[in-house]
Amino acid sequence: MLNLNEDLLKMVYDKKVEVVYSTLLGIDEKHENYDISLIEGAIVSEEDVARIRDIRKKSKMLVAMGSCAVLSGVPGLKRFAHKDEVKRVYVENYSEHKYFSRAMPLDRFVKVDYYVRGCPINRYELLHLLEKILQKLWFKQGERRFPFTREKPLDIEGTALSLDGEKCITCGRCVKVCQEIVSAIDYINRSIETAISTPFKVKLDESTCISCGQCTLYCPVDALKERSSMSEVQKLLKFGARLTAYVEPEVLAALGEYLNFDKRISGIAVAALKKLGFEKVILWRPQAVVRMQSNLTIIPSSEAEAIYMQRFHPELSKYMIEPPKNRDSSVVWITSCLARKLGEGLILTTRELAGLLSALDLSILTEKSFDEVRLNELNFQVNKAVGIQEIEKISMSVKDGRLREGVIVLYICNKGCLYGGGQPYLKPEITMKRGELLVQIISGIR
Repeated sequence: MLNLNEDLLKMVYDKKVEVVYSTLLGIDEKHENYDISLIEGAIVSEEDVARIRDIRKKSKMLVAMGSCAVLSGVPGLKRFAHKDEVKRVYVENYSEHKYFSRAMPLDRFVKVDYYVRGCPINRYELLHLLEKILQKLWFKQGERRFPFTREKPLDIEGTALSLDGEKCITCGRCVKVCQEIVSAIDYINRSIETAISTPFKVKLDESTCISCGQCTLYCPVDALKERSSMSEVQKLLKFGARLTAYVEPEVLAALGEYLNFDKRISGIAVAALKKLGFEKVILWRPQAVVRMQSNLTIIPSSEAEAIYMQRFHPELSKYMIEPPKNRDSSVVWITSCLARKLGEGLILTTRELAGLLSALDLSILTEKSFDEVRLNELNFQVNKAVGIQEIEKISMSVKDGRLREGVIVLYICNKGCLYGGGQPYLKPEITMKRGELLVQIISGIR
């Protein structure tokens, strides 16, 4: 505002504008009402809310000025930052006020008549706006007929997954991939109120969601994410807990692709996990406990397949056994499958492991071997159904009586565990690398 220099002073004097309050100018005259209030800054505390509502009540016109007032600005980005980083940057003593966990724009609490965007604002835009107001030319800013902010972000919770409505940009990628599996989420409302939700806004666990996690692979803004166990594992390692890491081979293949390593990723990953504090690192392939009680046995490779069959083919549940489990409290299961978080024990996805390793310089580590390798295959022939279409096809074969015996293993994710919901997003230009790495890793170890 001060950069307007004489233009601002000329307008103030010519229009006989009386400035009665300005912290910057040191003006604080007592007035019961204001014609125009220009507000800077985001709302960060209960005291701010009370103050802005009092100003709104006294003002004929209220203008949000600058990115903090309009969008919550840089303070609003605190919600995306790690809490330790926030403490490092925001060093003030907050004991005097009841501060919110995140900053919010003015129109979350009061009606805003005009917006002047930018950080810094365009000074001539402000001058132009003030001149129009002083000429009593009421106009719809940008010809808008409604505010471009929702009253409240729509958050959807779940045991293994959650949707952060504040981050969601309603791009619809998650909707598209989910429609090909269980159609648990879709668009709701219309126009600017359009959002992504479950039917009737129920929790994910109460919808048809099976927590396969495929939606997380396609969300560009991390609005859909898994329940993280990283902090719990880090805390246990920090205090000397004797933990063993069980690592699936598909995790190593995706990690090698993500970190741009070749088949050496096995030795590097073991060394890194030992560096983090794991006592043992075991390469394993999860095995269900198979008890052949009938001529036909269905093995769900994870909780996702088990839930899917129970919800969509309940008559086949009598043939189904439990998916692989980990009930050992000293084991951290590192998996490509996000749905395993519905089970017991400590579960880390490949994405979470990548987050843990980001604190290490992998280039200086010396490769180490696994303490144990458990890649035993089932000792009998199985029928594998990979992807939703194959699962539906084989389920129909059982119902029709065309398939009456044998063992069926179900994989809900398209292309199987190598492309599970806990893996990093697969870039199109390296589609073949993950599969090739998996073959190299297994053949190299055997």
